[in-house]
Amino acid sequence: MMPEEDCSLHESSGRPTEKSSTGSKDDQSSYYESALATKLAAEDDRVEDGNTPTPSQPPEFPAARHKQKCRVISIAVVLAMVVAVAVVVPLALTQTSADGDKNDAVNSGAPEEPTSRKNPEREAAIAARLVLVTPGGNETLMEPSTPQYRALQWLVYDDEMTLDPAADHLQQRYLLMVIHFPSTMDASDDSRQWGSAVHECEWDEVKCEDKMDLMYEYGQDDVAWTDDTPQRIVTGLTLRQRLGGQIPEELSLLSFLQYLDLENNKLVGSLPSHIYELHKLNTLILSQNQLSNVDGIGGFKHLEHLSLSMNNFKGPLPVSFENLKHLKTLDLHTNEFTGDLFQVINDFESLETIDVAFNDFNGTLSPLIGNMTNLTTILLGNNQFSGGIPEEIQFCNKLQDLSVEANHDLGGIIPAVLGQLTSLVFLNLSTCGFKGPLPASFGNLEKLKFLDVSFNNLDGALPKELGNATSLTTLGLAYNEFDGLIPSEFGSLTNLKELVIQNNNLKGVMPQEICTLRQEGILKSITASCDNIDCTCCDGSYCN
Repeated sequence: MMPEEDCSLHESSGRPTEKSSTGSKDDQSSYYESALATKLAAEDDRVEDGNTPTPSQPPEFPAARHKQKCRVISIAVVLAMVVAVAVVVPLALTQTSADGDKNDAVNSGAPEEPTSRKNPEREAAIAARLVLVTPGGNETLMEPSTPQYRALQWLVYDDEMTLDPAADHLQQRYLLMVIHFPSTMDASDDSRQWGSAVHECEWDEVKCEDKMDLMYEYGQDDVAWTDDTPQRIVTGLTLRQRLGGQIPEELSLLSFLQYLDLENNKLVGSLPSHIYELHKLNTLILSQNQLSNVDGIGGFKHLEHLSLSMNNFKGPLPVSFENLKHLKTLDLHTNEFTGDLFQVINDFESLETIDVAFNDFNGTLSPLIGNMTNLTTILLGNNQFSGGIPEEIQFCNKLQDLSVEANHDLGGIIPAVLGQLTSLVFLNLSTCGFKGPLPASFGNLEKLKFLDVSFNNLDGALPKELGNATSLTTLGLAYNEFDGLIPSEFGSLTNLKELVIQNNNLKGVMPQEICTLRQEGILKSITASCDNIDCTCCDGSYCN
């Protein structure tokens, strides 16, 4: 450290020898005045002698020299401070910017760089394999903001399995983590959660099959089997509420996928084209999204189960739909599809379930429905079908659920052949404009639990044979033109919980056998028109 400079007058020849506490300022002032007068006199003498005065250095007054030295020191100190500020402030701003960038990276979901890269050779070896299955290549893989980069870093530094870079399922594990990192899945302590230290085939909602079994299924000629093909291969994924609106392109690289469930993922617009590359899919569930275009759906020629329900589809089915002849399940409910459905699916003879309720389909129910002998469920409600129910439906003898309600112009009579479908459990024929009698053959439906024929134009007597359908729990007969008496045989319906029979032309007394069911607590509700029917058990809220 430099010694402090005393900016006072020092002891010197011809100068004050010490600082005085009094009179020092007057002494210094007199000294400077005397020196200045001497300088001016000398300058005048040179002018009088004819010499032009030349610039001269100021007289070296002791106090002046001392002040000048102090100024130099002060200026040096100030300059040093300026330099220090010029160096320190940018460094501080740079650090602040770096910290901000780091915080931005954390807030954006990007991983922090590992504090120590203990094995860069391992990272390079793993990256060399992963770049082969990264659609964006090395640029995407090495961009810190991408899920691909996060998956790479996880495999290298955080995966407790510590896979060898040559492991046969390294790429498969990477692809799943690329899907996982941007997901909205809540963290869990489950040892089977994605990213846990078990084989990825053990993670939740991941299904795998052995390589040898798939080689037998697909043969060795149609698939390029290599040493890099995992011994356990992902064939099924359930990703409900995980993707947040985006389907990673890496999903299409899981080329052995057979089952894919993307329900409720906020998917909008068209299904991404790369999904159509999953040629082995047999089950695709896309319900509860906001999709409006699946024009390429016919590319899934092996598809057996398809759900597009509760989306934003409008207009006719895509032309490529006709290629889906192996479908077993067709679920399109709650959209705005239009057109003649059965013109498209006439020869889909493998169908087991048709659910197209709450659309705007029109046309007739084709007689070719009789060729769909594997059908167990037909749900056609709330559309615009017409032309009645074809007699050929009798050949659908596996049918358990049939609903055509709210097709107001379906019309015609209720075919008696429905009574031959003895596997029926649920039958809803309400609000269809049916006329004529209620078939007595319904008494053959011993497994039937729900029957509703309300809001039609049915007439005639209620068939007593209906009392043989002893599994019935709900019987809706309201708002028709039935007449006559209520059959006492209905008292045999010992599982009946709800009877809705008002607004008909029925008369007489409610049979005691039915009232007994209510008194015993079996029949919870009877709704009848008590103006026409004497009903001692239809009091209170049960009497309309």
